[in-house]
Amino acid sequence: MIYRLVFTSLFLLSLPIIGQAQEKSLHDLVNHRQYSEAILFADNLTTADSTDYATMYSLAQAYDGLLMYRAAYSYYHHCYMIDTANIDILNPLARAAVNMGRATEAEGFYKKVLATDSLNFYANHQLARLYYQTGNYQEATIIYQRLIETNDRNPALLSALGDCFTKQEMLLPATSSYFLAYNYNRENVTLASALINSLLRLGGDYKPDALAICDTALHYNPNNKLLMQNKGMALYANERYADADTTYTQLMAEGDSSYLTLKYAGMSKYYAGQFYKAIEPFEAAYLQDTTSVEVCLYLGSSLGKTYDRKRAFEMLDKAEEAMKTPDIYLRFLKTFRAETYRRDNDYETSCRLYYELWKENQRIDYLTNIFEMNGRKASSSEVDRSEALFINILYAEKMLERNDERSIQFLSRMRKQLLSVYNEMFFSLEKSATLLAPDGKKSTITMQELLALIEKMPESE
Repeated sequence: MIYRLVFTSLFLLSLPIIGQAQEKSLHDLVNHRQYSEAILFADNLTTADSTDYATMYSLAQAYDGLLMYRAAYSYYHHCYMIDTANIDILNPLARAAVNMGRATEAEGFYKKVLATDSLNFYANHQLARLYYQTGNYQEATIIYQRLIETNDRNPALLSALGDCFTKQEMLLPATSSYFLAYNYNRENVTLASALINSLLRLGGDYKPDALAICDTALHYNPNNKLLMQNKGMALYANERYADADTTYTQLMAEGDSSYLTLKYAGMSKYYAGQFYKAIEPFEAAYLQDTTSVEVCLYLGSSLGKTYDRKRAFEMLDKAEEAMKTPDIYLRFLKTFRAETYRRDNDYETSCRLYYELWKENQRIDYLTNIFEMNGRKASSSEVDRSEALFINILYAEKMLERNDERSIQFLSRMRKQLLSVYNEMFFSLEKSATLLAPDGKKSTITMQELLALIEKMPESE
């Protein structure tokens, strides 16, 4: 009887502790970044829990952690309604608004924080980033300069300031900012590359400095692809064509088939007097952009200096045609519009323009931009799925034609995605799937056609 009494007393004493453990379990899941489990746990919550700030904040963090920004925004906003005096909630609320594309709302939230605490580093930094992302470079510059006054050895802030100056075509202060940032963080590849490109754009006496920075940066990151590309360009700019040729040849041997590498590999060989060897990279660059005046000119000249006069004249005629027609300027205009719409988060218009450019010029980078905006859309609606499937299939077909190292890596990943679509069609007894192009035109792909495409794609190792 005594033992039963003691056991009962201990059990009753433990009830508050058990309740606290259950209450904390949602927060623990979030703290351990088990976001999916935290969202599932929310099914056990009651109506009364909706008024508990900590619980709602944990749910917001869980959705935020899973990149489900619309749900995260709703919960953060709910927390703000619970406690409007709490400015700490405004920063994550603004961040979620940014990720949803609500720039104006985000700006308002950050400004509310700064109205209470003008020195709040996070709000200042995020507002500067927001201004940069929306093209308000002057306002971003002002904030970064203010932050640097008390953080003058911060390479991230100095680099961001350099980016703002670059966007405003203020190359000297941009270079100065990049140089200061680089001195505080010489291991940073992106920072070194920004400084090198800025020096090359200044030209003149700054070109040898760009080459020196390349060598120093490569000391910290040997054989880094981006820095090797920078070095090739710096050598070319300094008229060291044979050395530039060596660098670009190494890059191509390692699988770099990017347009600039191919173009300047050809240019380096051409000016080093290796006209025959220049033809191959020029041909590859021409396949990527058949409208490039420079490539047509130098490919034609290389062919004319070696073995194919007929094709040389064809290339030179093509270059002349490109220089005469105003279409090339219209292409630049449309490209700049597409880029601007993308930065303004108007992806529908941006994709439509890039698709028009693709149909006119067949350049793979136009499809790349559409794929980055539409190819990874979450399957939230039938339209999204149709748009994503269209660009995934078209992009896969074009990457199959290229058959270089980069395309093989991409295709091995894309194979899994398209195989998942095929399996969904199989189990739902769908014989075909709808494809929606950026210009609004619909088409279909049958299961057999999809499977035939998948079978051409390499499997991942």
